[in-house]
Amino acid sequence: MMCAVRRLTVALLGLISLAIVVEAGGGGAADGAAGAAGAAGASGASGASGASGASVRTVIGPGVLDDPGGITLDAAGNLVVADTGHCRILVVPSRSGALDGLHLRAGHPATLVGSSCTGRGSIGHPTAVTVDGHGDIFVAEATAQRVQELRAGTRTAVTVAGTGTAGFNGDGLAATASELNQPTGVAVDAAGDLFIADTANCRLRVLPVAAGTLFGQGVTAGHLFTVAGTGICGSAGQGGPLRAAQLWDPVAVAVDVSGDVLVADSGDQSVLLAPVHGGTFYGSAVGAGNIGVVVGGSGDYGPYIADGLPANGPTAELNDPRGLAVGPTGALFVTDGFLHAIRVVPSTTGTLLGRTLHVGDLSTAAGALPVATPEGDNDGTRWILTTMATPVGVAVSAAGAVSYADAGLDAVRVIGSGAGSS
Repeated sequence: MMCAVRRLTVALLGLISLAIVVEAGGGGAADGAAGAAGAAGASGASGASGASGASVRTVIGPGVLDDPGGITLDAAGNLVVADTGHCRILVVPSRSGALDGLHLRAGHPATLVGSSCTGRGSIGHPTAVTVDGHGDIFVAEATAQRVQELRAGTRTAVTVAGTGTAGFNGDGLAATASELNQPTGVAVDAAGDLFIADTANCRLRVLPVAAGTLFGQGVTAGHLFTVAGTGICGSAGQGGPLRAAQLWDPVAVAVDVSGDVLVADSGDQSVLLAPVHGGTFYGSAVGAGNIGVVVGGSGDYGPYIADGLPANGPTAELNDPRGLAVGPTGALFVTDGFLHAIRVVPSTTGTLLGRTLHVGDLSTAAGALPVATPEGDNDGTRWILTTMATPVGVAVSAAGAVSYADAGLDAVRVIGSGAGSS
């Protein structure tokens, strides 16, 4: 019940905050573009400030999407989008040609699978997508209580985890006999192991591609196991052993090039990391076999006070972490729907989207940054690069361009930079 109350609180506050966003953004948060990539230039929103060399353009505009969720990029640079409200998966190809039997034009969105929310072959309100090294697409369907796979070369979705019934019936069972409860996020590592944010079960699950050991436990190919979380929603045990640590409504998951797993924990307003090997990550020490907070973690809904301070400090406020992505140099991007922003924590000091940022500090990559006004501290809004409504999914290309889905604007945008990469 407490989890539901907190989610309702965020939703209600978000409606109020969105009204403030539209007012602060002058002529509105959207740039009005619809359809193909390249159809729009920079957003040009009133009050926005640009970084040298960075631009913002609309990839898919309003009228095509309905409440878009997670997004991902495949090895060829094709952008894959979970079009949640339309119960389908879209692709925006990086070049013209054939893909899975479709003849595609570069930059023009096309439906890969779905459009029906129920019945055989349906995609049930997809919330997240990820792509493995073979080009297979995995789709989290929170309301359908399952994860489906769209194998490369086909346009048929096959259930790989979940029974369609919400619940938890144990670990180590065949994945298709294992219950899930609102699986909201998915990510795959280099080996092909599939990680699932099992939101209402307050667990991080894994579907291994081969038998062996993952994060200290023996696993069997094709079976489902808990990586972190006890099934009790909370914060107890964080910073310690994985399977003794509670999670609180995990909604997104990402894997870096080393195989370290990151989880957006919406109930705690934090991002946690489970490393393959112990070390210091984004300014926080986390031991092997443990899971620890690397961003946020105050557990309260509050104002974001200032940019450029430690990501694990008292000013590192997240209110509604929705999506995660790791850039090519290890920078961690976090979408915050309620705060209308994309935050970033660099893994090294350097230039990112045209600005110099410091390792381990939390900064606003794009979107809303609270500022002082004559009425008081943090009463105003300064827009970095562009206005946003509710950023959700985020993905970063090999060149450092940041794509994000905005559920409030029914759009997908990309932020490009000519001044370094992430």
